[in-house]
Amino acid sequence: MTSAEPLWGPAALQAGLHVAGLTTWQQDGFTLFDYTVETGPRAGQTVKVGLQAAPDFPATPPGGPHVNPRLGHPHGAVHDSALGTEWEYWSRPAANWAADRSVRGYLRHLRTLFAQLDEGAAL
Repeated sequence: MTSAEPLWGPAALQAGLHVAGLTTWQQDGFTLFDYTVETGPRAGQTVKVGLQAAPDFPATPPGGPHVNPRLGHPHGAVHDSALGTEWEYWSRPAANWAADRSVRGYLRHLRTLFAQLDEGAAL
């Protein structure tokens, strides 16, 4: 593979996160990274986010984020995570993916999700 060939799947997700200035690591098929919440009641808090890229990423977005610590989400659709008991899965599809199939677009989606958190959500 040469650098001129496009990346797909987890490699493309990791590369995009690195371009965004994030350090990633792998665990159980997930790409994990520390994410500092930018807006909303949790602004400044650092959480861990786990994303699972489809083999055809960026054509298909990652599923909703896996989040550690468990914060809950006011719009519901929060489930146990395959990453362990400290994690939860937010079933929140990436908004507007068809218009922007990029890591930057997915990071905007994360920013929106974290901005929606309630002040009263458990730590």
